[in-house]
Amino acid sequence: MTTNIAVVAECLKYEADEYKKRYDEIHRTKERELKEANDTYRPGCKALLDRIEQINNACDSALTRLKVEAADRALQDVETLREQELLRVQTVNEPLLAKIRAIANIPMTALELKAFAAKIGAKGDYWANRALSDIAEQNGIDSAEIGLESTYDTKMNILDQLTDQLNKVFKYYGTKDTKERAHTQFLYLNDTIIERAKQMYGGKVGKLSDSQRADKAYFTVRTQHTDIQKGIAISNVLRNAKGEMRNLLLCRLAEDNSISSMAAEFSGHWEEIASFKNGLAREYRDAEKVMENIRRLKDKTVIEQTAAGMEKNSFFGDMFEKEQKTNLALYETLHGETESGATTE
Repeated sequence: MTTNIAVVAECLKYEADEYKKRYDEIHRTKERELKEANDTYRPGCKALLDRIEQINNACDSALTRLKVEAADRALQDVETLREQELLRVQTVNEPLLAKIRAIANIPMTALELKAFAAKIGAKGDYWANRALSDIAEQNGIDSAEIGLESTYDTKMNILDQLTDQLNKVFKYYGTKDTKERAHTQFLYLNDTIIERAKQMYGGKVGKLSDSQRADKAYFTVRTQHTDIQKGIAISNVLRNAKGEMRNLLLCRLAEDNSISSMAAEFSGHWEEIASFKNGLAREYRDAEKVMENIRRLKDKTVIEQTAAGMEKNSFFGDMFEKEQKTNLALYETLHGETESGATTE
């Protein structure tokens, strides 16, 4: 039997929902039978106490059986998927990997890598995806752009988290703890959690921010040992870097004294990196600080005066314009109405 993350995730959600429904039914039966017992027997008599004990035991037994059966069904699906993923990790397609190794050290763009992955049929092969992910990282390319899957560790972690949430439903549904009751009712295994888990399992971890992408590219450079290796890495990551991500990356490279002039020269970007070392990095950081301050301001006049004071900054104008397109509150403060293109992140 084969399965997939969509089936497993929906199965866990179904078992959680069914458990809640059956739990409520069992407790309604318990309450009805307790009322009937109290109406039938004299208060405090042995017959009433025996009947109450019998009702409580029957309820506890039914809940235990319900929990065990639901957990067994869910665990069977989860374990089947775990076994499938383990088998994929243990399977190596050497001819496919040989094709990837043939282009491993060639600088490339996201479109080139995506086209190559589609051509060789890498989809579905675990180690081909891992090798392509490594090439993407070397070139400063977001793996999500290529459509690469998550690692085995990530997938197992997602299954662990989903299973843990189901166990918490079993443990806390009906609890008097207000916090856990709210979590059980509205948080654990809800539609948003399920959809996010499916996306992450498939490699769609969400769009990284410019800062996160710059940091990832920078650490790709930092992991290299020699000046030549660093120069190649710098060339690769800057090839696919644009806009704010490029500025942030150049700041990181300029601020790192361990990256030598030789490495910068070998990369072919010496002049660009030098310009950031000689003042542009400081100018960009100043723009960042002022922009962060503006995000906290509520007064239109103060915001406009602050922005006017940055008129000579090479980066602030574009940064301020972009912020207004993505920061709805700022746009409304400055213009008094919502522009159709303004969106919140």
